[in-house]
Amino acid sequence: MRRVGRGPGHRSRRITSRITPRTMFRAMIFAAVPLLGTTAACGTVTSTLPAAGDPLPAAVTPQSPLPARSTTSPGCGDRTASLRPPVVLPPPGQPDSPTLREIVNRGYLTVGVRTDTPPFGSRNPDTGEFEGFEVDLALLVGRALFGAEGHVRFRAVTGADRVALVHDGALDLVAATTTITCDRAAEVDFSAPYYLTAKAVLVSEDAPYQGLADLGGRRVCAAAGTTSLQQVVDAPSRPIPVQLASPADCLVAMQAGTVEAIVNDEAILLGMVKQDPETRIVGVGAFDVAVGIAIAKDAPDLTRFVNGVLERADRDGAWAAIHRRWLDGGQPPPPPSPVYRD
Repeated sequence: MRRVGRGPGHRSRRITSRITPRTMFRAMIFAAVPLLGTTAACGTVTSTLPAAGDPLPAAVTPQSPLPARSTTSPGCGDRTASLRPPVVLPPPGQPDSPTLREIVNRGYLTVGVRTDTPPFGSRNPDTGEFEGFEVDLALLVGRALFGAEGHVRFRAVTGADRVALVHDGALDLVAATTTITCDRAAEVDFSAPYYLTAKAVLVSEDAPYQGLADLGGRRVCAAAGTTSLQQVVDAPSRPIPVQLASPADCLVAMQAGTVEAIVNDEAILLGMVKQDPETRIVGVGAFDVAVGIAIAKDAPDLTRFVNGVLERADRDGAWAAIHRRWLDGGQPPPPPSPVYRD
């Protein structure tokens, strides 16, 4: 493999000054947890779902090919338009449609979440429990279905497998920082967006880069199977895309000096800055990246129900409380306004 010279943003220093055993553990636990499969989180029951796929080590590029440079034009209409919720949600434990009855009779809701994208989804390194903004949203859906805690089973998913697991019926929902795109909307349904963010770039604090335009010919990391990776591939400046299994792997690679930058949603990069204060965010784009819950196309009643839960969470302040807990301690902005296609 051709060795790529280190760019002007690289700092010659001892890596141990930033990757102590504790920080290495905190960074790598998010990449390692898919090996554990699904474990009980607060308000959940122990899962018997199959273990998620093994993550790749931080220094290894997956063998799957990089996505081709995009030639898709935005021609699918309003990709964020979802199915209208019922005027009144059914009472907990009293499902009124086929998919809801199946879930309630089963006794639990299966939800895929990320373990490598704090504050949206991660594994608490002290308790091993799933936690984060999207975990709490999933628990709202579980409580609306069952009227009690203990009926949500979480499974760790990756950027590469999250959509397929819903499409193939292995999970009821995926709440895993999944950007709503035309290609994905052809495979699965999405709830109305519950969060808007922007793509951005993470670099070392003393690097000269101000965005992807400055990173031509430089190694830029993004997680496999993500729109962030596609953005690197499509960048006119022609950076060298490096795909790793998770955002945490990208952070470790940048700390080790093997990549110059990371592309991801700004909110996820803010979590990385907290982990490593010697980094900064540049090149923040437009706040038009809509994130939604992925649901199988053959379960429209579940999509409508989830949208009803999100609407109620907006009205009763639950969404704002979750936002304050995980994303911002101050007064949160309102959630995205839903658009329905029926």
